[in-house]
Amino acid sequence: MKPMQREGVGVVCPNRYDWKRLEQFATAIFVRAGVSTRDAETVARSLVHADLRGVHSHGLARMPVYVERISAGLIDVSKAPVILRKAGATAVVDGMNHLGAVVGEAALQTAIEIAGKNGTAIVGVRCSNHFGACSYYAEQAIQKGMILFVMSNAPQTMAPTGGIRPFFGSNPIAAGIPAGSAPPFLLDMATTVAARGKIALARKKGEAIPKGWAIDERGRDTTDPAEALRGALLPIGGAKGYGIAMFVDILCGLLAGAGYGPGVHSLYDNDEHPQNVGHFF
Repeated sequence: MKPMQREGVGVVCPNRYDWKRLEQFATAIFVRAGVSTRDAETVARSLVHADLRGVHSHGLARMPVYVERISAGLIDVSKAPVILRKAGATAVVDGMNHLGAVVGEAALQTAIEIAGKNGTAIVGVRCSNHFGACSYYAEQAIQKGMILFVMSNAPQTMAPTGGIRPFFGSNPIAAGIPAGSAPPFLLDMATTVAARGKIALARKKGEAIPKGWAIDERGRDTTDPAEALRGALLPIGGAKGYGIAMFVDILCGLLAGAGYGPGVHSLYDNDEHPQNVGHFF
């Protein structure tokens, strides 16, 4: 197999586009790759959602590697996610190694259905892939008048406090809370100081990154994005961010039955194994 598409390959330019046409374009690309029209529309919406929020590291720049992993057989778009268990206010969803946004959408709808009956829901997800920006799911819950707390683990990028080598991912967390006629509360954040995708985009544009974002392979602070990508990202708030990342990994990996720590495989630098990402709704 040829190597996966490198990070940050999306074209960065000041042009403006009709976002609906971008969704249609992305949908057509995924359909050509063998994805059903309904699932292709879901993934396209999630990517354009991130671009509309200005989070280009999680937007259409991710489309090439998604398509490459489908073509390489590392993402299976032939099997729909399934609910392994449902009891009371809890459920476990097996993503069947489908595209992450499709898996995330299935888990979200399961959580909304359960919460509608029980007042609350806890849904763990295993065997998934990169599922885009967490805010994509939080906004949908807000539109239903529900509070959503959603998180995901991710491939190794963060060095534990005092360490040099990566162990945890950027392990994002989001919270969405409706507020009636007022704007909702919506938090979507990585547990690293910056997402790896932002560093990859800085490298693509030939820009330096701020001090304190990352360290190089020898553990030295660096502003060179290439050195940072070979090294490790730093957690927010030092040991506090490291602890939150571990907490996310416990819920999304260990509790959900997904990969955790080194068991979550890279989206870009692994052409042999499915990612086995875990989520928690």
